[in-house]
Amino acid sequence: MIVELQYCCGFMIEIAELTKQNPWWADPNSINNDSKIIDFESAKVKWLPRIRKYMSLDKDALYSLRGPRQVGKTTLAKLIIREELKRRKPSDIFYFTCDLVMKPEALKDILESYLGWSQRQGGERKLIILDEISRVKDWEIALKYIIDVHSLKGKTFILTGSSSWDLKHSIERLPGRKGELNVEQNHKIILPMKFAEYVELRAPKVYERFRALGLAENKTRKEAFSELIGGGAQRWLDAMQPHLQVLETVFDEYLLTGGIMGPVNQFESDREIKNAVYEIYLQFFFGDLARLMREETTAKKVLSAVIKHQGKPVGWTQMARETDINSSITVGQYCDILKNLFAINVYNAFDQNTRAPKHRSEKKLQIPNPFFFHAFRGYVQNPAGSYFREAEQFVQTSEGKALLAECVCGDHLSRLAYNFAPSDLFDQSDYVFYSRTKSGEAVDFIVRIGSDFVPVEVKYQNRINPDDFRHIRKYKHGIIATKNSAFVDGRYVAIPLPMLLLFV
Repeated sequence: MIVELQYCCGFMIEIAELTKQNPWWADPNSINNDSKIIDFESAKVKWLPRIRKYMSLDKDALYSLRGPRQVGKTTLAKLIIREELKRRKPSDIFYFTCDLVMKPEALKDILESYLGWSQRQGGERKLIILDEISRVKDWEIALKYIIDVHSLKGKTFILTGSSSWDLKHSIERLPGRKGELNVEQNHKIILPMKFAEYVELRAPKVYERFRALGLAENKTRKEAFSELIGGGAQRWLDAMQPHLQVLETVFDEYLLTGGIMGPVNQFESDREIKNAVYEIYLQFFFGDLARLMREETTAKKVLSAVIKHQGKPVGWTQMARETDINSSITVGQYCDILKNLFAINVYNAFDQNTRAPKHRSEKKLQIPNPFFFHAFRGYVQNPAGSYFREAEQFVQTSEGKALLAECVCGDHLSRLAYNFAPSDLFDQSDYVFYSRTKSGEAVDFIVRIGSDFVPVEVKYQNRINPDDFRHIRKYKHGIIATKNSAFVDGRYVAIPLPMLLLFV
């Protein structure tokens, strides 16, 4: 056992204590005994997030990795460690979960202990992974000190957290200390798998057909979407239509599992998802809410209103009145927190005349992930019942299925917008909007693609009529996301939603 002691800022820290979270220092093969690795290897369905390809671990950089609870941030971190142990000296890799670290001074001491010890072991670049760092109040003070004193040279940091606002804005207090010039984007977001990734796992033979079309590559997907709205949709419809039946089947499953690995694997094994799986997510979610000094009862009221108005414009004042919350400001604050915890998407209204969002407008609020939707709906409406049975019954109704289809569409359009404009400053509510005129004419989504704004209307129904194109014809091109209809009318295309999602 490593028993060397380090003295930092008056505190004595045992390297042996740090070894408990870094057992590969003593035995590189011990990574295979890690619970996250064991769970990953024993799972019938395995998912390695594509975001791994966009993190260069050979550069002086400080990455933030944000994402909702239970989406696999820690598992990805452990998989990265296992991968890097094949090419690095074990002492060059440091992992620490910040659950019990209360102050930035303690975090600074831990990092100085590790750096002092590891540098005496020799080796080269240090990979430092700090898991759930946002639990440490003012953690950026510790990182600023470490980088100022020890520099970023020869170090790659990965910081994970479940709060979008806290992690993003805290790391932005480190200007010039993140290696911004060395990498394209420092802020990474790991979300539940996209539908295309779900198809790759659940229907690999069919996905190989889409891979042959080039849709496995981000560059080709962007080019293909540009063709879709630029008059070249027919060739994509012709290539995809033979596989629509399989895509529909996989999409039905996606509307239950949300592409989150715990639910995915339990559904694969048992054809159901136990209440405990939903409750684990809820416990983590409300734990994060408590750490942000917010009340569970108020959040429950806001979530109830979001579910009630899902997909329909609503104002903070109306939500406050309906939920007996004493202030519309409180409603707005909670919605902002729910957004930053990846629980909801917030869509502003779009003004076609000014080609800009109307920030003071009513908001369209949606729970973007189906599994999260079912968890919150069960918690709000029938916590003593079977969450999964309630979810099954919901998606078996045409109204419920259409509602979730619209939510999934909005979520994927937000990801599409990011693909066209990747930036550390990206905010979903600045790129995807909805449109509704005083006369009631509405378009479900308006997505910003460069300087263009593309209308997308979701008509998840058996028949599409010419009148369904009426509102999007006010734009130079547009898309109707359908249930199974596929046809082209000039620069306006009707495409089944499961096929459209493959362009993201």
